[in-house]
Amino acid sequence: MRRSLLYRSMVAGVLVCCGMGCLEVHAQPEPGQYRVYPLPIASPDHGTRALLTGPADFDASPFGWHDTNGASGAEFTILRGNNAWVYVDADANNTPDGPGPDGGSTLQFDYLASPYTLPPTSQEAALATNAFYLVNSFHDILWQHGFQEVDGNFQENNYGRGGTGGDPVQVEILDGATTNNANGSTAPTDGSQARIQLGIWTAANPDRGASYAADVVAFAYMQAVQTRLLGSGCGGNVDSPRIGNLDFFAALVSNDFTATTPATPHGLGTFLLNQPVTGTGARTYPYSVDLAINPSTYLDSSSSSVYGMGLIYASALWDLAWSLVGQIGASDDLLTGNGGENVSLRLLVLALKIQPCNAGLLDGRDAFLEADNNLYQGQYTCNIWNAFARRGMGLSAEQGSTSSTADNVAAFDVPASCSDTIFADGFDVLP
Repeated sequence: MRRSLLYRSMVAGVLVCCGMGCLEVHAQPEPGQYRVYPLPIASPDHGTRALLTGPADFDASPFGWHDTNGASGAEFTILRGNNAWVYVDADANNTPDGPGPDGGSTLQFDYLASPYTLPPTSQEAALATNAFYLVNSFHDILWQHGFQEVDGNFQENNYGRGGTGGDPVQVEILDGATTNNANGSTAPTDGSQARIQLGIWTAANPDRGASYAADVVAFAYMQAVQTRLLGSGCGGNVDSPRIGNLDFFAALVSNDFTATTPATPHGLGTFLLNQPVTGTGARTYPYSVDLAINPSTYLDSSSSSVYGMGLIYASALWDLAWSLVGQIGASDDLLTGNGGENVSLRLLVLALKIQPCNAGLLDGRDAFLEADNNLYQGQYTCNIWNAFARRGMGLSAEQGSTSSTADNVAAFDVPASCSDTIFADGFDVLP
């Protein structure tokens, strides 16, 4: 929800008043320039780099990405600021190996990237810049979709908007503690340190750095977000939507809904795994509305690991996103748009706040239904029911104990009021 003009003025500028009224005068942050793979480009395989000027969102990061004191002017000219601090940690001691690239007083971060011909250690500056752009972008996107200071988001300075500061994300690239992996962690308590570790991936020659893979960085960032929203001791059960929530966010922010179709395969991590863009990615199937490409349903849950359960759950969310895009269109604006992809992300964030501790997949479904009631007065209830029913999590499905998948019962039915709902682009509601 947008803040009022007066509220934002107290944070980001001063309010100048005269007899004719008041005008907000902002202390504009230094815009900075970053040569990166801009979202929603998922990786070097999916598009080319561009030099972006001032990509920070003014509402979410009112003093830019290099501020920490809430006054005009950057406190850091390295890749550090209010939302994140990016550095190389090859020796795996959770501290910077060096200061990293310095953009100078004008914050210019424009470095050589050669992901197919140079090893990651030869392009540290470009990898660090891309990671800084991605993590800050995810911060701003999620702020606009409901993960803000009062919700425990990751900021050094909360600018008087509630919550506890002191917890920007430390992003460790080329991390020596992990290979062929990326992870995000934090404590549930607001103000606790958040950390992302992005390792080197060895499937290609030369190796590849995870910082160039927006989907993998998004997965790791959302891992920390989910921990903060779910609370202490939640998410250890096998019948859990937690991996599905991460996968869905990773797929959502790295997909151009105006240039792809519901059937287009969207595998996660294909670049790092040295697969084509149509590859399966890190899961058994790529995400696709087409059941011939991704047949995952709740019927598969009895023999699924937590990653398999995540695939089933995220497949329903992917179907939901495309259902919403089919109904209201795509915004092509991850920050402030109102397209189907934005609606699905707002539902995800609120559902994470609502779902019970150690939730099962059907608990997650019900949290989406409640989130829709809270945000949209139930406007998208049938979209949600049909997307979940399509993947076997319909009205008559049974969850049983969330510590086991053996007692799950799949069902593909929906409430009678939703039975005639059309899905999207020719795909039937039921398999």
